[in-house]
Amino acid sequence: MSEIIHPLFRPAAARSAFSLIELIIVILIASLFAALVFSSVSSGKPREKKVGIRALKEVEDSRIGGEADLVCTDDCRTCRLVIEHKSHPVDSRLKPLTAYILDEGGSPQEIDFGRMGDEKVCLRFHYYPNGSTSQMILSSDETFYFIPSYFGTIETFDSLSAAAERWKHFRDRLDSMGAYY
Repeated sequence: MSEIIHPLFRPAAARSAFSLIELIIVILIASLFAALVFSSVSSGKPREKKVGIRALKEVEDSRIGGEADLVCTDDCRTCRLVIEHKSHPVDSRLKPLTAYILDEGGSPQEIDFGRMGDEKVCLRFHYYPNGSTSQMILSSDETFYFIPSYFGTIETFDSLSAAAERWKHFRDRLDSMGAYY
């Protein structure tokens, strides 16, 4: 007499179809995989980069085709990229800061960016079509950052005078390059 074997325990070659439990497991695995793949893909709109001091020169937005300004207000907690009089919000990681430029004598002078509506502007950073940017020294949390206009990366210094000396060295180097031609 032959032994009766439950359909789930028969060899796979002897079965003619998947059981309901096997189908549910396959569907769950496929759903989980799809959820992981689609959660990593954005919802169609470009993700905005978080802007910090070290990332100012790297703010590359597909919307920038010409000139643009990064304007930050509210102690630099709120930043907007202004392109052709249209404002686009930017996620800011900036802390309150002070900006400086060098005067004709090579002394650092604090920049007053004025107001935008009722809000005091703490930073206005300009992007030019040729890839250059505003050149300045930024101070935040007792650290000073020299931001060159053309080539080079943002450098960190412990004092305003050290950052100003780097600016002068950078300016002198660019001036001497012009003498070559």
